[in-house]
Amino acid sequence: MAVIGDRGVAGLLSALAEAPDVSAAASFLLAQLADITGAPRGVLLRIDPSQDHLALVASFGLDVDPLSVRVPIGDLSSPLIVSALALSAIRGEGPVGPRAFAGFTGWTVLPMSQPRFRGAPDTLGPGRAAELIASKRVAIVSPPPARPGIVPGGVVLLDAKIEGEALEEAVELVSLASPVLARLGSLEDARELSDRLGQQRERLTLMVDSLPDPVVITNAANDIITQNQRAERLLHVRDDDSPGRRRAIELNNLLFTSFLSKAAMTGGQQAGPRELNLVDPDEGNDLLFEVLAHPLGERVGPEDAVLSVLRDVTDLRRAANELERQVQRVRQAEMTVRGERDRLNLVLKNVADPILVTDERSNIILMNDQAEGLFQISEGEPRSRREIGAVRGNDTKFTSFISEFALLDDDSRRERMSLTQPRTGLALPVEVVSGKVKNERGEPIAIISVLHDLTKQVENERLYEALKRLNSELEERVREATADLAEQNARLQWQSQEVERANKLKSEFLASMSHELRTPINALIGYTALLLDGVLGDVNPRQGDALKRSRAAAEHLLALINDILDLAKIEAGKMPLHLEEVALREVTLEVTQQIEPMARKKQLDFEIDVSPDCPTLYSDRTKIKQVLLNLLSNAVKFTNRGKISVNAQPAASGVRIDVADTGIGIRQSDLQAIWEDFRQVDQSRTREFGGTGLGLSITRKLLERLGGSVSAQSVYGEGSTFTVYLPVRTPAGNPLETPVATPAQT
Repeated sequence: MAVIGDRGVAGLLSALAEAPDVSAAASFLLAQLADITGAPRGVLLRIDPSQDHLALVASFGLDVDPLSVRVPIGDLSSPLIVSALALSAIRGEGPVGPRAFAGFTGWTVLPMSQPRFRGAPDTLGPGRAAELIASKRVAIVSPPPARPGIVPGGVVLLDAKIEGEALEEAVELVSLASPVLARLGSLEDARELSDRLGQQRERLTLMVDSLPDPVVITNAANDIITQNQRAERLLHVRDDDSPGRRRAIELNNLLFTSFLSKAAMTGGQQAGPRELNLVDPDEGNDLLFEVLAHPLGERVGPEDAVLSVLRDVTDLRRAANELERQVQRVRQAEMTVRGERDRLNLVLKNVADPILVTDERSNIILMNDQAEGLFQISEGEPRSRREIGAVRGNDTKFTSFISEFALLDDDSRRERMSLTQPRTGLALPVEVVSGKVKNERGEPIAIISVLHDLTKQVENERLYEALKRLNSELEERVREATADLAEQNARLQWQSQEVERANKLKSEFLASMSHELRTPINALIGYTALLLDGVLGDVNPRQGDALKRSRAAAEHLLALINDILDLAKIEAGKMPLHLEEVALREVTLEVTQQIEPMARKKQLDFEIDVSPDCPTLYSDRTKIKQVLLNLLSNAVKFTNRGKISVNAQPAASGVRIDVADTGIGIRQSDLQAIWEDFRQVDQSRTREFGGTGLGLSITRKLLERLGGSVSAQSVYGEGSTFTVYLPVRTPAGNPLETPVATPAQT
């Protein structure tokens, strides 16, 4: 270049390359062109990255807003576009295009690329653009094709007609600067594009992270390529995570990978949403997700990728389950209501009393069959005038009662009413029991009435009145009879007191006459013994036999008197107890020694079995011997053949003694009578067995004093068994008990 020189061009290009941006470089280039061409104004326009218009990059000598200058690429009437597309300089006069360039009169447009030819610039006038296009001097492409060494980028518009060497130098300078400016523009466009992409990526990341659902992109190997924050919370392990959270996340990854594998084996990702169970790493709760998977193909890389959206449906499923339970409950309630309604209808149908349900306006809305017979006339069924009148009368009475009840604040009402049986015309007395059914606000919505038939009750009342009158008459008679009975009762009470007093005096007399009755008998027995022993002289055999008989009679009489006196003492409460330690075996042997001669005399077998485990008793030795003697004497007396046995065994807190025989036995009907005073089963004058009938009675009373008991079992004609129970220790508290000193105490 003649004006600038090679060194100046190098410095110019170096300065352009060091410019901070394309606007500064363009301003520097325009300043250099102004020096070369002397143009007062100039602008540099560059193809926008969108490649659909020319945009202002820099200017000098003008005060213009860059955003106000936009020249569409398709506007072939603009010399700026023609010059840019023709890759050649164009010169002209008059308007050049945008209003901002209205001051340009004689102007020159230099393309920012190497021109196709050298020579004078084309003059653009009317129709010149069409000629240039026809001569194929203009390449109508948008954007222009990129060629080696040619960088289409824009044009320079100078407010001057440049000719000669200045024009060539300006064209050459623009051509050399174009690649540098294009490079700077590309870098700036790349930076802007990168910034825009970064902003878009940030917005996209923010938008994806803001989603409430986890979003995951995986490759063909089911490895996670990227995920949002919600997914990282479930599937990504952080360095500061606890062991429990790590195990939960590992389990989630295993479940998610298994889910993707199963989805691929069962039809790929086209099978629609599926359910996936995961674990909340923070809370440990089970989570249910609905997975929506979408294949991405190669849009994320060379491998097929899948975008999975995990929609949390835990609450939805819980709500669905709850809704299902609610539906089931509603259905169950409907079934229950239907069943209750059927049961109610069945009850209403089978209840014998008429039942009616009325609304708040006293209209009958429901009734059973019994009520229909009183208050309803069936259609198609012939009714007489009497029946119709009875039904209407019943309805009027009942409606009046319900209307009056509906106006009251009472919840229930009970009243008698007289209706008419339509079929028979007979009066029907009823009791109406009505109750109000209220809603949740306490407002009555219905009234239920039950009519109880009082026909029988009215008849009973009539009979009651008749009975009442009769009862009054009877009461008068009873009062008269009562007076007589009271007088007789008074006499009987006096007699009873006299008998009781006499009995008491008898008992006291017998008890006090013990020595007086026994002393003469003992004297008879003693003197008889002296005579038999020869103390008073020799006695011949006949006299001896008479004496023996006399002694036997005296001894028998003494035994009878002893029984009577014992009974009298017991009844008078004067039978003392002498308590001491008693060995049951010794007492039993003493008694059996007295009874055994009697048994041998009747040729009876006699067996004794006293268990060594029987405890020592603390009781009255004499009373125990008397009990055993009474039972064994009876056994020998009423047994003619066979055997008699005594068996003693320990029992609960005492001993049990069984006295068994094979005698005549006792009928079941007589088992209670044998315990009565002066009572034997055979009460005839010619009875076979003698005695007073006091033995068993005294035995029972003695055992009661000792705290024991006696019972009997018998088979008539086979034998009897008497069972005695004696406690280990006679109960204390008897004022007549007298402890006997033991040898150790003496």
